[in-house]
Amino acid sequence: MNQANKIVLSILLGAGAIAAGVYFGLNSMGRQKGVSLQPTIAVRLTRRAIATPLPTVPPTQAPTATPAPITWAKSDLIAALSQKTGIPKNEIKFSVGKQIKRANSVLLNGSVSRQGEMGGAAFFAVVDAGGVKVTFTGQGVPQCSEVNPYGYPLSWVDYCVNSQGQTVKR
Repeated sequence: MNQANKIVLSILLGAGAIAAGVYFGLNSMGRQKGVSLQPTIAVRLTRRAIATPLPTVPPTQAPTATPAPITWAKSDLIAALSQKTGIPKNEIKFSVGKQIKRANSVLLNGSVSRQGEMGGAAFFAVVDAGGVKVTFTGQGVPQCSEVNPYGYPLSWVDYCVNSQGQTVKR
């Protein structure tokens, strides 16, 4: 073996010994201090080994189910209006003026009357997973118990009658 080969072999063996000493020295220091060292990979750049931490991958989350949107059918609203007003289903005439979609419900505001009659009444209804529930029909001020639990907007009904029979601002 010539002199140049001996020098190259000595440099490689020395670099390997230094790398092993650094690796095992860091691992033993981490264990002594109760620190867990992150795995590393060696990257060779211009004949120097540099320890680079492995990239961390964020934990994956299980996909969450998106609730189905709340919808209502005309026939369900007719049935609920009929039950609340006493008007037979085949004689109900109604129109929905406003509808507000929320995460787990839909609020409806409209008018209802008997076919062929001039007068009518307002109605408020809530649609949720349980179906359509008409909470108020009439021409006057609703009871607070008919509107407050459902969160109807103040622009729809700003006053209600409390349990003592007093008209109060919502």
